[in-house]
Amino acid sequence: MRIERIADGVLMVDLEPSSTPGWLSTYVIEGRRSLAIVDPGPRASLDALASFIKARVSGSFEEVYVVLTHVHIDHSGVAGDLVEVLPRARVLVHPRGARHLVDPSRLWQSSLQVLGDVAGLLGEPRGVPQERLVPVEDGAEVELGGLKLRAVYTPGHAPHHVSYVLEPGGILFAGDSVANHFNGRIYPVTVYPFDGDEYLKSLDLMLELRPKRIAVAHYGVVGDPEVFIQRARDKLISWMHHVSSAVGEGVLGVEEVYQRVLRRDVELAYAKTLEDSMPAFRGATYRAIAGLHSYLTRKS
Repeated sequence: MRIERIADGVLMVDLEPSSTPGWLSTYVIEGRRSLAIVDPGPRASLDALASFIKARVSGSFEEVYVVLTHVHIDHSGVAGDLVEVLPRARVLVHPRGARHLVDPSRLWQSSLQVLGDVAGLLGEPRGVPQERLVPVEDGAEVELGGLKLRAVYTPGHAPHHVSYVLEPGGILFAGDSVANHFNGRIYPVTVYPFDGDEYLKSLDLMLELRPKRIAVAHYGVVGDPEVFIQRARDKLISWMHHVSSAVGEGVLGVEEVYQRVLRRDVELAYAKTLEDSMPAFRGATYRAIAGLHSYLTRKS
C-alpha cells in the first residue's frame, strides 16, 4: 500500500487491488470533523481499505462520506462492504447511478460482459442500503469542516459521472472524466457506453473551472490541468480520425481497427505494454478502442 499526502488534509492511497500497484488512486480527505473517501475502488480493495481505516482513521469524525465519481466496479465495487466498516458513512452518487448500487445485479452482468475475466479479479459488488445513499446533482456541495467538495456533472465516460472540486485548494477529483495517466502518458477512457459529444462538453466545462491540479483515478495527481485536458481532447480527435478512416477503408472488425490504432498511437502502445504487469488493467486498451468504435457506429 502506498500513501502520499498531496495537500493539507488530502491523501492519495494506492490500495493495490488485485495485486495491481500504480493502477488506481483512492483519495482520502480529512476535514476538521468530516472524512471523505473518493473512489474507494473494487471489492478486491476491501482488506487493504479496512486495514488503512483501522490504522489511519480515528473515530472522531462526525460525518463520513464515500464519494463515487461513477458506479463502474473498479471505482464503487467496495461501497457495499465499506458502509459496514464505517457505520456512519453515506454514499454520494449521481441519481442515475444510485439504483445500480442498491441492486448491483445488472451492473455486475454488464461488468462481466465488458471486462470478462478482469471482473472476477475486481470482485462482485454487494448492494448498498437505499437509506445510506445521497443522490448528488450538479452543483451540490458537501461541507467537510474547513474544506468543501462541490459536485460537477461530467458525463461522457459514463452518463452518471460526477467530478468534484475541493475548495480551498482547487483540486479536481476527475475520476475517469478526462483520461488515464500513466508515467506522463495519457489516453481517454472511451470504454462502452462512451459518448464523445458529452465528453468534449465536459472537458470544456472542466477547463472553465480552472483547477490547480487534477486528481485522476488511473493514476495520480496531474499538474498543469489546462495542458492535460487539451491533450485528452487532442487524443480523442486523433483516435476518432484513425477509427473512422479504418472503417471508411472497409476495416470493419474491431480487433483490426484496434491493431491499426495501436500501431499509430505511441501512448496507446505504451499503455498496452503495462497490461502484462497490471492484472486489473488487462485488456483496457482494447476496450477503449472498442468503446470508441461502438460510439462512432451508433452516431453514424
